[in-house]
Amino acid sequence: MKFRGANLGNWLVLEKWMGTSPLSSAKSEDDRGLIDEFDPEELALALERHRSTYITEFDFVWMAQSNIDLVRIPVPYYLFGTEHHAACVEHLDNAFMWAERWGLKVLVDLHTVPLSQNAFDNGGYMGLCAWAQDPARVDFAIDVLEKIARRYAGNPALWGIEALNEPASEFMLNMNLKNYGENYPDRVARSKVISRETLLDFYDRVYQRLRPIVGPKVALVYHDQFDLASWDDLLPEDRYENVVIDTHMYLNFNDFGFKSFDVAEYQAKIAEFADQVRAAAKHHQVLVGEWCLGNHSPHKSELDAEGKRDFYRALSDAQLDAWDEGIGGCYWSYRVDDSEHLDWDLRHCVAKGWVDMRHGLEPGGDDAPADPLAGLAALFQ
Repeated sequence: MKFRGANLGNWLVLEKWMGTSPLSSAKSEDDRGLIDEFDPEELALALERHRSTYITEFDFVWMAQSNIDLVRIPVPYYLFGTEHHAACVEHLDNAFMWAERWGLKVLVDLHTVPLSQNAFDNGGYMGLCAWAQDPARVDFAIDVLEKIARRYAGNPALWGIEALNEPASEFMLNMNLKNYGENYPDRVARSKVISRETLLDFYDRVYQRLRPIVGPKVALVYHDQFDLASWDDLLPEDRYENVVIDTHMYLNFNDFGFKSFDVAEYQAKIAEFADQVRAAAKHHQVLVGEWCLGNHSPHKSELDAEGKRDFYRALSDAQLDAWDEGIGGCYWSYRVDDSEHLDWDLRHCVAKGWVDMRHGLEPGGDDAPADPLAGLAALFQ
């Protein structure tokens, strides 16, 4: 099975740059800042309005019709509620109901933890990485994952649970702290890299806690800490059954040294991605949990509609082929409401013919799309 997936970014976990959320119109730059900026009741109402309208069942219908079969859903550490956050798990419940109805699988991704694992905006605290320094907060994250496992174990739509999104490597953390240092000096001073030993211990504890609950068929997914090749001899199959390594491969983070920015140069980089996935797949199942068409080509704005379609389609097809060296990939993101990032918005990319999720799949084969309207009657019952 080669997955054609999509991420539901900016739904339960907000990212300001993606637009259309309470964060997009706030002064705050990250999720943590919203708590300080807004009255708790006002914020809870705003978040509920956003989550009830940003993604609905008809988005799952669209995904099914577009041959998407895996939905990676980022969830916050306060999924079940905390002292400062209202719970949002009922929206995840809806996603599971819709996914089952329309024949999609769900990967639940714990995207944030208290005090952050990466100092990214997507971790909730820009410029801060202090989660792993506190054993109580590590325990809290494992408890949240266990609650997720117990809630959805046995649900036919559950494909996997991802322990933690993008725990930063030393290189990535230093880059983030440098970028955010001027605005968040106190946070930067508290930050510390998550060692590989600490991360492996966390992953092992998650496995020991969740595997008895969800059984062997549900994948347990672990991010590679931005270093895919280093996991070749870790998490061996004889000890860790049905473990998937998640890696994120973005053209826009890898084209700064390009010279021509033409299709051939991008395809050469994508071929390098494919080699990396192919090599790692000899040791583990590999999922490219995030990818997109975003890039820094200065020429794309000069292209007419047909030229732009051909440019992007060449990049899309090459990436889909590359991810098939593993078990597939998930586009980031399904929806991006920002005119400067249209090549990150999967709906726009599909509508423009820039992406075809059927590329590379044999008609009538195991990967062929199911009838997306098979469950339509149930929608109106």
